[in-house]
Amino acid sequence: MDNNQKNFVLYILGAVGLLIFLGGIFGLYDWKYGLVIAIVIWIIAGAYRTYFGVPSN
Repeated sequence: MDNNQKNFVLYILGAVGLLIFLGGIFGLYDWKYGLVIAIVIWIIAGAYRTYFGVPSN
Protein backbone atom coordinates (compact mmCIF):
# COMPACT_ATOMS: atom_id res chain seq x y z
CA MET A 1 0.00 0.00 0.00
CA ASP A 2 1.29 3.46 -0.89
CA ASN A 3 2.00 5.98 1.89
CA ASN A 4 -0.75 8.28 0.60
CA GLN A 5 -3.27 5.45 0.83
CA LYS A 6 -2.20 4.65 4.39
CA ASN A 7 -2.53 8.30 5.40
CA PHE A 8 -5.94 8.48 3.72
CA VAL A 9 -7.23 5.51 5.73
CA LEU A 10 -5.91 7.06 8.95
CA TYR A 11 -7.56 10.41 8.22
CA ILE A 12 -10.85 8.68 7.40
CA LEU A 13 -10.74 6.67 10.64
CA GLY A 14 -10.02 9.83 12.60
CA ALA A 15 -12.85 11.71 10.91
CA VAL A 16 -15.31 8.86 11.46
CA GLY A 17 -14.36 8.72 15.14
CA LEU A 18 -14.85 12.47 15.43
CA LEU A 19 -18.25 12.35 13.69
CA ILE A 20 -19.43 9.56 15.98
CA PHE A 21 -18.22 11.49 19.02
CA LEU A 22 -19.96 14.67 17.86
CA GLY A 23 -23.14 12.70 17.15
CA GLY A 24 -23.13 11.58 20.76
CA ILE A 25 -22.53 15.10 22.05
CA PHE A 26 -25.31 16.64 19.97
CA GLY A 27 -27.96 14.11 20.98
CA LEU A 28 -28.08 11.61 18.11
CA TYR A 29 -27.59 8.98 20.80
CA ASP A 30 -26.28 8.87 24.36
CA TRP A 31 -22.92 10.65 24.61
CA LYS A 32 -21.34 7.72 26.48
CA TYR A 33 -21.87 5.40 23.53
CA GLY A 34 -20.41 7.96 21.16
CA LEU A 35 -17.36 8.41 23.35
CA VAL A 36 -16.72 4.68 23.73
CA ILE A 37 -17.15 3.94 20.01
CA ALA A 38 -14.95 6.91 19.04
CA ILE A 39 -12.18 5.75 21.39
CA VAL A 40 -12.38 2.23 19.94
CA ILE A 41 -12.07 3.62 16.40
CA TRP A 42 -9.11 5.79 17.42
CA ILE A 43 -7.40 2.78 19.04
CA ILE A 44 -7.90 0.81 15.83
CA ALA A 45 -6.37 3.72 13.88
CA GLY A 46 -3.37 3.73 16.23
CA ALA A 47 -2.89 -0.01 15.77
CA TYR A 48 -3.16 0.46 12.01
CA ARG A 49 -0.51 3.20 12.15
CA THR A 50 1.83 0.99 14.18
CA TYR A 51 1.26 -2.12 12.07
CA PHE A 52 1.95 -0.39 8.76
CA GLY A 53 4.74 1.79 10.14
CA VAL A 54 3.17 5.11 9.22
CA PRO A 55 5.15 7.92 10.88
CA SER A 56 3.11 10.35 12.96
CA ASN A 57 3.00 13.86 11.58
